[in-house]
Amino acid sequence: MSAVAATHAHTTRLSIAAHRDFPGGLLDGAMPNGDSGLLVTAGLSDFGGALMAAERDNSEVLLAFTPTVPDVLDLLVQSRATRPDMGLVVAIPGPANGSLGEALMAGAHEIVILPAERSVVASAVQKAVARVVTAAHAAAEVDTRSPLIVVLGPKGGVGKTTIATNLATTLAQRGTRTLVIDLDLQFGDVGLVLGVEPDHTIHDLVSAQGRLDGERLSGFVGRSGDGVDVLLAPVRPDQAEAVTPERVAELLEVARHEYDVVVVDTPPAFTSTTITAIDNAQHAVVVGTLDLPGLKNMKVGLETLDLMGFPRDRILTVLNRSDSKVGLLAHDVKKVLGATPQLEIPSDRRVPRSLNAARALVVTEPKAPPAKALRTLGDRIAEAISTPKKDA
Repeated sequence: MSAVAATHAHTTRLSIAAHRDFPGGLLDGAMPNGDSGLLVTAGLSDFGGALMAAERDNSEVLLAFTPTVPDVLDLLVQSRATRPDMGLVVAIPGPANGSLGEALMAGAHEIVILPAERSVVASAVQKAVARVVTAAHAAAEVDTRSPLIVVLGPKGGVGKTTIATNLATTLAQRGTRTLVIDLDLQFGDVGLVLGVEPDHTIHDLVSAQGRLDGERLSGFVGRSGDGVDVLLAPVRPDQAEAVTPERVAELLEVARHEYDVVVVDTPPAFTSTTITAIDNAQHAVVVGTLDLPGLKNMKVGLETLDLMGFPRDRILTVLNRSDSKVGLLAHDVKKVLGATPQLEIPSDRRVPRSLNAARALVVTEPKAPPAKALRTLGDRIAEAISTPKKDA
């Protein structure tokens, strides 16, 4: 593939990796030869060779055309590790079928679903460059925004929402202006657990006309009886599609300027919006339960955070229902996870009672053992974020 000179003031150097099994028609129609100031320096079917060529030519972007995302996972991870300053774009035939989140987890900056016009692919390349530059500038600057804590439960039913809402309530009781965002966009229960009616939801917010700013955000949040502001999940599963990663990133940016701390409850999967929240988070709480599926998924979640480059020292692991009599002992847990969970929350029938009462356990039963453990979680997070209280 020959190099094509560009006429723009700045020329973006682009290396292309096209899988040998990639459909030729899609490839020909989407190849951004010379578009938008792009200079194609190399094109190879061998992904390893393409990465070497990108390093040799000091390419700003590596564009991978692939039939399926698993074909390029190793390439993406290796590229992110060896050349963090290089943009990564994946072009894949549609429909995506879950490939979007998989590719983003592995390090891609942009995804293009084919067929697409050359101009669309070229735009994705330029966006990837912009993201790399923005990330570099952000790393060099002092972040004055408030911290964001993402609560992850890679397996459903581990008590993630209970932990997220009690964490938010504990922080609010300390005088911290706290917002909890329900990103379980299809089946979120934060409003149900905290007794907040779904008058407005995140779907209503992102669908509203006009600029998303602090004033707009304030009109769509509810408040629990214990002083936690809540942005609820959509009331219908089909409304989740409107809540795109781009809108979530915009929302999180605004929220971190308006509140002392933002807590994000997530679905039991690494969706594209969950990944966006992780990318914006300063701390993560990873929740598992005392059973092999719960521990296995907890381990997978921790490994995924590692692949995404999330600092291990900013992850707090929580074992929920830690005293369940299920035939597993502490050494079994350590064997599966490779480490002992940092916090354990015991079982107690007062937990479901607090859920049914739509109040946080740390308020309704403050002396209960799980409430004490949840307050300890809040204390650890508060100490970690050390958030100065802002003026109301």
